Amino acid sequence: MRFKPLFSLLLAAAIGLSLPSLAQQSVTIDPYMAVLRTDPKSIVPGKEAVLDIFVMDASSNVPSQILSITAELSMPTMSGMAFKLPKVTPGGKPGHYNVQLTFPQKGEYKLDINIKTNASKSVHLSFKIIPGSAGGGDMKVKMGMQGMAETQGMNGKERAYNSMQDMKGMQGMEGLHNMHGMQMKANLGNWSAYREGSGTSWQPDSSPMFMKMLPSLGGFEFGTMGTIQAGYVDAGGKRGERGFFSNSMIMLMGRKKIDGGILGLHFMTSLDPILNGARGVPNLFQNGFTVHDVPVGDRKDPHNVFAELAVSYSHPLSKNWTGFIYGGPVGEPALGNNMYLHRTSGLEIPEAPISHDWFDGSHISFGVATLGLAFKNKWKVEGSLFNSDEPGAHLYGIGRIALNSASGRVSYNPSRDWSLSSSYGYLKSDVNEHRLTFSAAYSHDLPHGDNLSLTAYFGQNIVQGTANSNAWLAEATYYHGKNAFFTRFERVDKDELVNVPAGNHTINKLLFGCVHNFYSKDHFDYGVGAYAGVYSYPRSLNASYGNNPITFGVFFRIRPSKE
Repeated sequence: MRFKPLFSLLLAAAIGLSLPSLAQQSVTIDPYMAVLRTDPKSIVPGKEAVLDIFVMDASSNVPSQILSITAELSMPTMSGMAFKLPKVTPGGKPGHYNVQLTFPQKGEYKLDINIKTNASKSVHLSFKIIPGSAGGGDMKVKMGMQGMAETQGMNGKERAYNSMQDMKGMQGMEGLHNMHGMQMKANLGNWSAYREGSGTSWQPDSSPMFMKMLPSLGGFEFGTMGTIQAGYVDAGGKRGERGFFSNSMIMLMGRKKIDGGILGLHFMTSLDPILNGARGVPNLFQNGFTVHDVPVGDRKDPHNVFAELAVSYSHPLSKNWTGFIYGGPVGEPALGNNMYLHRTSGLEIPEAPISHDWFDGSHISFGVATLGLAFKNKWKVEGSLFNSDEPGAHLYGIGRIALNSASGRVSYNPSRDWSLSSSYGYLKSDVNEHRLTFSAAYSHDLPHGDNLSLTAYFGQNIVQGTANSNAWLAEATYYHGKNAFFTRFERVDKDELVNVPAGNHTINKLLFGCVHNFYSKDHFDYGVGAYAGVYSYPRSLNASYGNNPITFGVFFRIRPSKE
């Protein structure tokens, strides 16, 4: 007879008796024993709950040395939706782990937990949790390892739940944006929508998502993202202009399950050409462009009214492989990575990077076709044919659609906090150009809903017969309560400045600022902010720009609230 497992059960019972307000479940699967504890009063729909999991050796009663624990929450009755990944942190004692999660509404939830042990064995636990309507909860747990499973009920009985009755009054997706922690799943693969950026780019899974869910239509689930910024800027120095500006990008995304895959709709629009006009907004040292064949410098050209009009379809090819296609008359090729108004490190910054054309400058292309493969939801390889013609001549419509250029990109997400990528592109134009990029994005959730998001990238434009021009960028945004503090540093070799001595001029720019949300309603945040920028550059440009120009701006911002 084995007495140690029996002693383990008695020990687990003693833990429960010492904490009478906690409910617990224990499962023993040789050689492990897992104890799940929670306060039933804390399992309240719409509020954050903390579950305690204790893992020990069933024979020695020694806390197991766990390398990593990850968790995922889902709702079987809403298979098209996902929830923000629960946060797993070490508990106060060896072998204890805290699982922080939120149940948006009443219903039956499935909590999947994967434990990787020192022996490199994966232990899988599956918990079924049903939050109670009066502050209580019902729970049953199943733990499986290498085909072995055991199920226990919390009170020795199962509780029935009618999902349609508890969801009475909800039509499609209507009302889902009010459920904290719920968000739409991705279009291009079996991962969270938090990962997907502009076009087919990736960002960290832990990136905060600012999105408002919309009513469903025609079997499609819809959501909207984006930002509208408007303010006043003094770009500074001899060349810097003053004036009011708008910087906006409004996105509509849809997804629908078809034949085992996901059909995605991608639409993006901007108010820039309507509010700013064709000359754009003051932005010191920004690359030159033309308006009616007249060169314009130190201003950012406006985004197009039609900034994206594309569709995608993804489908699992095997257990580890997923394939997808993406394309349309207006879209973003697999070149560079997440466009600056989409990445959470740059979303709140009202100025476009002066390194925009070295990294994400092709995000509006009139004609895109992309084919991609994802492996184990960590690696992604994709290639695009696209149109590299400048879209500025067609601000209010869609220009000539062509596929005259090509690019390829490799992305890797080693963990939920990191996303790495590298890309190469050939851009056909009057001066044929090659572009090489590398990027690293980091995002990390902090206590009380705060977040730190960072992006670093390098871009190089290569034109035969001229010196290569390089761009470096590092930017960060710290989301803290109702405030967001941001900064961006750039070092760029500028060879297209207007009315300056010829050559590559290395420009350094440091921008910093903050925005404060002063009002929130209907899942939208309204904020006010201010920012400043300082520069250093070769003395040969002093005659044009002055010695120490300083950019200063104030702005008003609207965007969806954080999911």
